[in-house]
Amino acid sequence: MLRKLFVMLTCAAVVAFAADDPVSVIKKKDGELQTLLKKSSRTAKETERVKTLLNESFDFALLAKKSIAKDAWVAQDAATQEKFVAEFQRMVRNSSAKRLELYRADSTIYEPAKMKGSDEARVTAHLWNKGKESVLEYKMSLVNGNWKAWDLVIDDLSTARNYKDQFSQILKTKSFNELIDVISKKADEAEK
Repeated sequence: MLRKLFVMLTCAAVVAFAADDPVSVIKKKDGELQTLLKKSSRTAKETERVKTLLNESFDFALLAKKSIAKDAWVAQDAATQEKFVAEFQRMVRNSSAKRLELYRADSTIYEPAKMKGSDEARVTAHLWNKGKESVLEYKMSLVNGNWKAWDLVIDDLSTARNYKDQFSQILKTKSFNELIDVISKKADEAEK
């Protein structure tokens, strides 16, 4: 399950979108990511580029908000919410960059975007690696003129739902600030 989660997160690196057609921009970012993945070793600069792709790809504020039960989220002040988003983004960015090899694809086919209004889209991608298919669904929103993913579903496993389940378990025994500390420690560990 953790492997699939990391695959989901790293796949999101292909989702940094411009306000153009979401599918065409996914293809562009996927091409850049696949080029980096095909190298047997990456320089520090290339690894940093992977992390930048991740940052450009996600609407971390929305993903973080959807990863917390609504009542727990609204109970926090704006400063605590911002701190959570920052540490959450750092954790995802660092963890995903280390596990990109899980995302290698021999080929990918994209379905046309399914639009909901003018500011929401879903794009389904079929990835093949060594003959095995994975199906990814990018849930996106238009943020300041750019398409950003707020959830990635791979083989029916949702990133946002998975985090929500994990964080709900932690919040049963810890405070919200303690949850932030847990996430911060995981981000630190993944950075090494």
